[in-house]
Amino acid sequence: MPRPVAQPQLPAFCRTRRPITTTVRLCSLRQLQWLLWLVLALQLSTVLLVLAGPVPAPLAATPGQLTPAGIGSGHATPVPSLSQP
Repeated sequence: MPRPVAQPQLPAFCRTRRPITTTVRLCSLRQLQWLLWLVLALQLSTVLLVLAGPVPAPLAATPGQLTPAGIGSGHATPVPSLSQP
């Protein structure tokens, strides 16, 4: 006589018959709406930055003109070294 084959059974949490309900408050929907607007604004700003292209190189400074690049370069004033007397 052939042996009966065991039928697969679902796990216990799948066999229970509890009603599944979800309560959503209007406040949480408004927060979700604000979050979606924020994400949309960030995506739009990113697209605009990509479409704008690369930033052009700064213009060459004329002699005697003070530029931010010239301030930090140290060409005008020598910096004393602590390792040499």
